[in-house]
Amino acid sequence: MPIDPPFAPSLFPKQAPLKPALLSRNSFEAAAAAQHAFQQHLGKDQTWDTTIERIVKGIVSIRASAVRAFDTEASGDYTATGFVVDKERGIILSNRHVVNPAPITATAVFVNYEEAPLRPIYRDPVHDFGFFQYDPEKIRFLDVEEIELRPDLAKVGLSIKVVGNDSGEKLSILGSTLARLDRGAPRYGDDLYEDFNTFYYQAATGTSGGSSGSPVLNISGQAIALNAGGSKRSASSFYLPLDRVVRALNCLRNGLPITRGTLQTEFVHRSYDELRRLGLSPESEASCRSWNPSSTGLLTVARVLPGGPAHGRLEPGDILIACNDVILDSFVPLFDIIDSNINSSVRLSLYRGTEAFECSVVVGDLHAITPDRFAEVGGAIFHDLSYQQARSYGMPVKDQGVYVALSGMLNWSSLTRNYLLTSFAGRPTPNLDAFLEILKTVPDSARVPSRTKDLGASRETVGVVTVDRHFNQEHLFVRNDKTGVWDRQKLLPATAEPCASASSTEEDVVEEEDDEEEDDDPLTPLRESLIYVNVRLPFSVNGYSSSNAYYGVGTLLSLENDFPIIAVDRAAVPSEVVDVRLTIQHHYVTGRVIAMDRLAYLTFNLADLPKGVKLRTAEFDADARLKIKDEVTVVGLTSSQSFVEKSTTVSQLGDVGTTKCNPPRFRLINVEGISLADSVSCDGGLIAQKHTEKYDDPAGGEAKERGVFKIVALWVNASSQNSSDADIFWKTGMVYSVYIKSVVDSIRRSVAQAHTSPSLSTVDALKAELPKSRTFNVETGVVSLTVATSLGLRASRIKQFTKLSKTLLNTSNVKFVNVLEKFSHADSEVNEANDLVSGDILLEIDGVPVVRLLDLELQLQDLSKDSFQFTILRGGAEKTITIRPLPDMSSGLVAPKIVQWSGAYLHETFSEAIEQVAHNTKLVPLSRGVYVGSVSYGAPALNNIRPAQWIIEIDDVMVDSIDRFLQVVREKQKWSDGQFVRVKLVNRKDVTSVVSVQVNERYWPSRCLIKRPDGLWWQEDL
Repeated sequence: MPIDPPFAPSLFPKQAPLKPALLSRNSFEAAAAAQHAFQQHLGKDQTWDTTIERIVKGIVSIRASAVRAFDTEASGDYTATGFVVDKERGIILSNRHVVNPAPITATAVFVNYEEAPLRPIYRDPVHDFGFFQYDPEKIRFLDVEEIELRPDLAKVGLSIKVVGNDSGEKLSILGSTLARLDRGAPRYGDDLYEDFNTFYYQAATGTSGGSSGSPVLNISGQAIALNAGGSKRSASSFYLPLDRVVRALNCLRNGLPITRGTLQTEFVHRSYDELRRLGLSPESEASCRSWNPSSTGLLTVARVLPGGPAHGRLEPGDILIACNDVILDSFVPLFDIIDSNINSSVRLSLYRGTEAFECSVVVGDLHAITPDRFAEVGGAIFHDLSYQQARSYGMPVKDQGVYVALSGMLNWSSLTRNYLLTSFAGRPTPNLDAFLEILKTVPDSARVPSRTKDLGASRETVGVVTVDRHFNQEHLFVRNDKTGVWDRQKLLPATAEPCASASSTEEDVVEEEDDEEEDDDPLTPLRESLIYVNVRLPFSVNGYSSSNAYYGVGTLLSLENDFPIIAVDRAAVPSEVVDVRLTIQHHYVTGRVIAMDRLAYLTFNLADLPKGVKLRTAEFDADARLKIKDEVTVVGLTSSQSFVEKSTTVSQLGDVGTTKCNPPRFRLINVEGISLADSVSCDGGLIAQKHTEKYDDPAGGEAKERGVFKIVALWVNASSQNSSDADIFWKTGMVYSVYIKSVVDSIRRSVAQAHTSPSLSTVDALKAELPKSRTFNVETGVVSLTVATSLGLRASRIKQFTKLSKTLLNTSNVKFVNVLEKFSHADSEVNEANDLVSGDILLEIDGVPVVRLLDLELQLQDLSKDSFQFTILRGGAEKTITIRPLPDMSSGLVAPKIVQWSGAYLHETFSEAIEQVAHNTKLVPLSRGVYVGSVSYGAPALNNIRPAQWIIEIDDVMVDSIDRFLQVVREKQKWSDGQFVRVKLVNRKDVTSVVSVQVNERYWPSRCLIKRPDGLWWQEDL
């Protein structure tokens, strides 16, 4: 049934007539008035030169750091622009994504290079604007200019200038002509901040990073818009109108709260041709146009969030005509009403298709669904879901789970951020308060189940979390808009006391199965000795990134004295400072690092395993020396706990082939790697050879024979980097008898000694008994017979090594061990006059021919020798030199202390860093020292203190060790927040630099991680 345009009288009675909005941005009258005012203000002698000269005194470059990831924003440094809108109160206007919803530190740099600290005083929950405040007394040498806000002067065709910090430049001036006033808000992508429920202006100024927050000026120096973003595919730039900015600024000036209402509904402006297709009748269109002849369309509903005030009342496609009887054709009058009616009902007049209707909606508080606090636990950041993120995925805002802004202790599966934690320790976590209550009951190192899901997804992922209160601090941060900072409250004291394993209760019993067929399989002991290893690196140290996933396959080598010893490659366990999770026969247990060499050695508490779980170690061939074409069997394990077995042959024995990494990190060097003829799809495992052994017949008959597999090598991951500095991984074999047996035997002796000496802990015994590795302080590789011959190798040597190669390696493809590079060393003067150099070919050591790489390792393990006679080929002639081995600094264990200072993680020098130090260094500390392992995003040290360098002075005081650094920091506790500290650094090329770091103990408290005698870690605040 047709209705009278624009509405049926029964729906909109005559006693409540619709009123046009007092101010319509698109009305002809308003445009004419603005043009007249503009012409009056514009003097004949006004020029851009004089305008720019004046207004640059009110434009500032902003240097800021988001100190934590929060909501849509990641942590890190950035530059932007702002401009003074109230010089008496020191108020600066910039973008919301500059003022930032996250905790930040910021500084304004004026045109004369005076600086003033900034504190955020408001950031809009939706629109891209916010305010900083500075102390006007800090600016002593500049007459600061206040830039007037005039949103009413914007018009198509207006000549404009965007003045600000474009692409990091101190001052850039970009000119254009305002082309459009009714553009939709720009789209930046999911999980990123986006504006909505507003028009944007557009012009072709081609602004880029750093220009955010710049004023869009007319020739009179008045701001008619705020620069907010730009297109990557064109020169188009997008500007925020200033209508809502003016309202917010007036509230600040008058000491009033900036109220912001919400219907949790997104509106878009659609032109009349689109509205016709949505059902708007010609009669209704005519009536609407008659109210405002210059109007080009109306607002329509684009999205309604479930659970919001308008859910069930409004639907996408509804055409909005009026609110509280005020006719609407743009956003500003609508949100003037909504912002003034929080917790009150507003009446909306709409069309749905061809039907007109009214509904009442209670306005919600937009600030109430905008998070202003977060918890930092185990390096992870948790807070309530924001309206911004909920809108992006069309999901309810309330009670959907705790938003994870940074994974931290949850990062066992390469999750990074931007997902929801819906359950923790078996209890739901609808919001932050629920999560904090659960956290009170969960001790450190507890393994608890968790459920997570991606934003907008319905499927949940089940996982296990190891609670971290030993590596990271726990705080609750709450935003304080009066002070401009976030107040920090400590949640619980950090502890390193481990709780019982989740699988170690008395009720957990695994029934033993009697499976004779399985027991008769000679590969069964090999399978049962494999253990899957997952590792979480809590922060980046020793050249490894905490954002990567670390995993591999370990082999159970010993159970003597009920002390398990597991060996696993360093690609899985990059550092001693890790949380270790072992999967043993489908059961999780917590592991810990006991030693690190070319491999990492782990242990765990046997009591953590359920009763009935049988552990078995396989037999080892303690004297095996594999040859090319030897038949072997590989037994591997995948991440799904599936075993992989393959019979193959040895195809090659030689250098593993790692290269130097940037930043420096552990790599396998001077190790003979085993290559196989066939690829094996697994995450690691072992290499075994089959032997025949006799055993007595249980029935009393003649002795019988059976096949037995003995481990000859471990099948491990080697890691390095390619030419693009990207990580690469491949498998190689490491001979057990040469590279592993000596370490395992030392650990066994230490454990046995601890058992017989009650006063001696296992950890102390390990320190005393682990083998002291030695090195010739060079990196070796192999060269072909052709190369050696061209370098002057004698015919007799060729004949000798050809014969040895056939006998010892089962190949006629002769290779020679050569020196690739000599390294720096703290004790290098021991062999300074008579040492190996790059290019040397090693022929003999103490009269024993060097046929393969492992020959060097066997010589070094002979601790009865303190010097060695080397016969080498150098310069076309053989030469004999005496070399004294040096202490190997590549033990892999970091110093027992790690310091976090100004967001930088500091530890003592490790050998892989020394490998890349210039030989003639005079400043780099080759032992001890203060090495920068990493710097956190958003920290004061970021972009000042660089990783892979050494701190050698702090405030002109020399520091040569971590202990000395701690002493200086404790002495300098008089440093106040905001004070700058001078830091002198030296890099690997012996080049020094001096930087300044601003102290910030609120967000980056100084602390020291200390390894306890029992091998666990605890924290000490400085």
